[in-house]
Amino acid sequence: MGYTRKKLEAKGFDEKEWQNYFHRNQQEYIRVKLRSVKRYWEGASFAAVARELAISQMSVRSYVNQYLPGGFKALGKPTTRRQPKLLSDQQEQAFKQVLLTSCPENHGLQGRIWTGNSMKQYLNQTYQVEYKGGIYDLLERLNLSHQKAHADPHQQKVFLEGFSDDFGE
Repeated sequence: MGYTRKKLEAKGFDEKEWQNYFHRNQQEYIRVKLRSVKRYWEGASFAAVARELAISQMSVRSYVNQYLPGGFKALGKPTTRRQPKLLSDQQEQAFKQVLLTSCPENHGLQGRIWTGNSMKQYLNQTYQVEYKGGIYDLLERLNLSHQKAHADPHQQKVFLEGFSDDFGE
């Protein structure tokens, strides 16, 4: 009897809990993990489970090894994959400074406030990087937030005129 099987027998396998996790998790990739551990628990070898489920033996081993310390909860965790960064760390910091110290007009773009589209345009023209989505994820990585302006254009104009008068412009 193998080392992994001994550890699995020591941990145990609760059929009711397995059933709950199986029905709770509708994603097929999580169900494959759950089926793998169950079939291994029932006595099938890593190779047999891999053939039955059309996955690699290393995947079966990985799922059993996830189950041992974390149980069904570990198997039910969604898999997240980090998206590759389009900008280097230096480019991100330079972009952050641009956002904090200037407005789109200063860079040949329309508008006085940064919008998702103006940020995408700036990144495209400056770094030749095209963001189709994920611009708000980038802002989050830079510890910045993005809020929509809620004032109507007339109120903004009145505010800016009053603001300019206060400073003698």
